[in-house]
Amino acid sequence: MQNNIVRIGIVYILFFLIAAVAVGRIVQLQFFDEEVKDNKYHAKVTRVDETEATRGSILANDGRYLAFSTPEYYVAMDCTVPIDTLFDNNVEALAKALSSNFNERSTKEYVNLLKSCRKENKKYIRLLKQHVNYDTMKLISEYPILNHGRAFGGFITEKLDYREYPYGSLAFRTLGHLQNNQERPKVGVEAALDSVLRGTNGARPMRRIEQNEWIQDVEEEEVIPINGMDVQITLDVNIQDIAEKALLNRISGVEELEAGCVIVMEVATGEIRAMVNMEKNPNGQFTETYNYAIGRTGEPGSVFKVATLTTALEDGFVTLDTKQNAEVNWYYDKAKRYFTDDYLKNYTTITVRKGLEISSNNVFRRIAAEYYSNNAQSFVDKLNNDRKISYNYDFDLPGLGKATIRDPKDKLWSPADLPQIGMGYAVELTPLHIITYYNAIANNGIMVKPHIFKNFQRNGAIVKEFGVEKIGKICSKATADTVKAALRGVVTGPNGTARTAMKDCKVAVAGKTGTARVSLPSGGYVDASGRRKHQGSFVGFFPYDNPKYTVIVVIWSKISSKNFYGGTWGGPVACEIANNIYASSPKWNDQITARNEMPNIENYVDNDAANDTIVGIPQVIGMGLRDAIYALESRGYKVKSNGSGCVVEQNPLPGTLIDSESQIVYIVLNN
Repeated sequence: MQNNIVRIGIVYILFFLIAAVAVGRIVQLQFFDEEVKDNKYHAKVTRVDETEATRGSILANDGRYLAFSTPEYYVAMDCTVPIDTLFDNNVEALAKALSSNFNERSTKEYVNLLKSCRKENKKYIRLLKQHVNYDTMKLISEYPILNHGRAFGGFITEKLDYREYPYGSLAFRTLGHLQNNQERPKVGVEAALDSVLRGTNGARPMRRIEQNEWIQDVEEEEVIPINGMDVQITLDVNIQDIAEKALLNRISGVEELEAGCVIVMEVATGEIRAMVNMEKNPNGQFTETYNYAIGRTGEPGSVFKVATLTTALEDGFVTLDTKQNAEVNWYYDKAKRYFTDDYLKNYTTITVRKGLEISSNNVFRRIAAEYYSNNAQSFVDKLNNDRKISYNYDFDLPGLGKATIRDPKDKLWSPADLPQIGMGYAVELTPLHIITYYNAIANNGIMVKPHIFKNFQRNGAIVKEFGVEKIGKICSKATADTVKAALRGVVTGPNGTARTAMKDCKVAVAGKTGTARVSLPSGGYVDASGRRKHQGSFVGFFPYDNPKYTVIVVIWSKISSKNFYGGTWGGPVACEIANNIYASSPKWNDQITARNEMPNIENYVDNDAANDTIVGIPQVIGMGLRDAIYALESRGYKVKSNGSGCVVEQNPLPGTLIDSESQIVYIVLNN
C-alpha cells in the first residue's frame, strides 16, 4: 500500500514538472523570445505591387494637347465577401442601380448574375463591360453592398490610364495612337519617344491582414514611380487640319486613287507643321495607316528637274535663257536610242526657263547628257554631295526610306541612265527628301534638317530642346533666286504646268509639278493590258517674295489605263492649303490679293486668334478638355465638366461679360 502511494506521488510530480516546463515555454515565447515571435508565429505574408507611372502628354506647337492620359476604372465584385444578410437584403437594390444607370443588363439579369456568382463562390466578376472615369467610379462605390468597401462589400476597382486624343483622328499615323498605357506603341511619336513618355514604374510593398485584405506595408520602403515627360512637337493643329481636309476634298470618292500624303514645313526652321497620310481601305474610305510621307520611296519624275537645273546653273553651263533645239525625238548616241518628248511639238527652239515651265523631259535629259556625258560620276556626286537631294539624315520618326541615285559604279548602270536621272528617273526619293530640297531653295540655298520634335518638358519646365539643325549649303543665294524665279514661272507662265491648278490661289506660290510612272512588281511600268500606275506631285513654297512655308502633295493612283498628271491632282490641294493658311492667319490677311473672295472654311475656328481678342468668356467649343480648362482658368474662371472628350457646349456662351472671379463656366463634353 505504501509503495503504491509513493508511485502515485512520483507520477503526480512528473506531470507537474512537465506542465511547469510547458507553461514556462509558453510564457517565454509570448513575452520574451521576440525573434521566435516575429519569425514564426507572426510571420508576414507580403507581396510587391508595381505602381504605374503616368505617361507624358504630347503637345502641339502652340501647347495644345494632342494626347494625354486619364485614369479610367473597371469596377468588379468579390461575391463571396458580403455576409448573407447584407447580400440578400440589398442585391436587388444593387442590381437596379447598375441597370438604371448603365443599361448593360436588366435588373433581373443583374440579380441572376450576382446570385449565381455568389452560389459558385466567384471571387471576381466585372460589373460593367465599360470602363468609367473617377467620378463615376466614386458614384458606384456608394451603391448598396458596394458601399461597405472591399473588406465587407467585396467592391473591387482596377485603375488603367487610358490615352485620350482630343482631336480624334487628326495626325493619326504621325502621333501613333494607343488605347491605354499598358499597350506598347509601334509607330509615330508614341513609339519614337516611348522611353521618354512612359516614365519608370514604382514598387509598393504590401502585406496581408485580416479578411484576406492587402494594405501597404509601411515598414518597407516604397519606390515612387517617375512619371513620363511631356513632349512638345512642331505640328500646328490648324495647319494639320487644313492640310488633311484639302487632301481629302481632292481624293475622296475617286476610284482610281489609292493613297496620298501632304507635308507642310516651315522654311527657316525645317519644323514640320503638318504631315498627312491617307490610304484607301477595303471599304473605299481614306484613313491613316501608313506614313507615305517618310516611308514610300519612288522615282519622283519632273520635280527632280530642279536639282538638275540647280547643278547646271552652279557649274555655269546654262542660264534660264539658254536655248536648245526642240527635238521631239532626240537621239542620244551613247545610249544608241531615241528619247521622245511630245511637249516639244510646237517648238523649234526652247529656253531652259520654258522647258521647266512646260516640264519638257528632253530639255533636262539633254542638260544632263550634253554637259556631263564625259563624267557621269561627277554629275551624280554633285547631286548627292553638293545638292544633297539624297542626303539620308536621321529623321525623328522611325521608318524613313533610303534615298538613292543610280551610280555609274553600279552593275545596273547603263548609258541611258544619265539623261533619265536628269528628268527624275533612276532615282529613289521619299516625299520628305523632295520637300527638304525645295525648302533649301526657298531658304536661299541653305538646307535645314526637317524635324518634328520641339522639346521635352517636366512639370512645364523644358528639359531638352531641339533647335534648327543646318545640313549645309546646296547652292549660292544667286542660284537659289534664279531657281525661285523659274519655279514662279511654272505657276504663272502661259504654258506653265501649274497655271490651271493655281489660278484661284490668292497667295503667290512658286513650285513644280511632277508625274512619274510607278514601276510594277512584275517589272517595267506597263502591264500586259497597257495599264500603268502613277505618282503625281506638286511641291512649292509661299509667299514667293518671302517664303514662309514649303508644301508637298503626292498622290498615287491604282493601276489604270487613264492618264494622270501631278498638276491636276496635287496642285489644287497645295492651292487650297496656301489659301486657307493665309485666311486663318490675321497677320497675313493684308497680304492676300483681292482678286477673289476669300474661301469659305467650313467648321474651322482659329481659337488662338479668336481668344486673343475676345472680350468676356472665351470660345472653347471644339477644344479638348485640358485646352478648354487652360483657356478658361488662365482668365480666372472656375470650370466644371461632365467627363472627358471634346467640348460640345459651354454655358455661359462665348463673349458673355461676367465677373471671372466668382463665375463658374460649365462645359459639356462628348465623352
